[in-house]
Amino acid sequence: MISQSHMNIRRTGGMPEAGPVHARRSQSGGAPTVPDAFVVEAALHLLAEHLEQGLAVTDRSGRPYFLNRAAQSLIDRGLLRLEHGGLRGAGPEDSATLRRVIDRCAAGQRGAAVRLDGPDGTLLIAACAIPGAFRPIAEGAVLLRLIDPAAPRLPDPGVLQDQFGFTPAEAALAIDILAGNDLAASATRRQITRNTARVHLRHLFEKTGTRRQAELMRLLLLCPQPIAGV
Repeated sequence: MISQSHMNIRRTGGMPEAGPVHARRSQSGGAPTVPDAFVVEAALHLLAEHLEQGLAVTDRSGRPYFLNRAAQSLIDRGLLRLEHGGLRGAGPEDSATLRRVIDRCAAGQRGAAVRLDGPDGTLLIAACAIPGAFRPIAEGAVLLRLIDPAAPRLPDPGVLQDQFGFTPAEAALAIDILAGNDLAASATRRQITRNTARVHLRHLFEKTGTRRQAELMRLLLLCPQPIAGV
């Protein structure tokens, strides 16, 4: 398992500047403030570790410099493998496909996407080359975003209550809808009548300013989740 203690890409020398650190004018109108690089790095590390999508940074051969928790979970579940130090697909064909995507990005192509269909499920991968400003860290490094479509992370009911003012019953219905249940199934699950479920759904539309169920689902799935402390 790749160490989770830091997000820094493995390096052989000192840490080069990733890019210019811009001074920012303080909100009070005083002197410009320069962001603390260590604070910014810690914040980015926290975000990457708790992101529901898998994140991996590899070299041009697929050897990972960094795997966040979600990416490590995909390996633990067999959707990806670590073999001879390199990131591989669940089978030979998937491994070859993943290798081609990494090769294209490492060679300078800005982005690529692929779907891997293994025996344990489907994995969606978007890849991009690390931009030029970061190249001194590791030439040919590639960033991978890894998504398991069979395991979407649903919003926390409490978060929906805070963001939209839903009641607990309305938030529960919203989660049921996001999980793929229709109104009748949700009513049965919640032991309420269909008419009560319709009333809850109308309130969801009113409180979110949406008119259609698809529009409601899209909005709720975009809700940012709180980032738990380490």
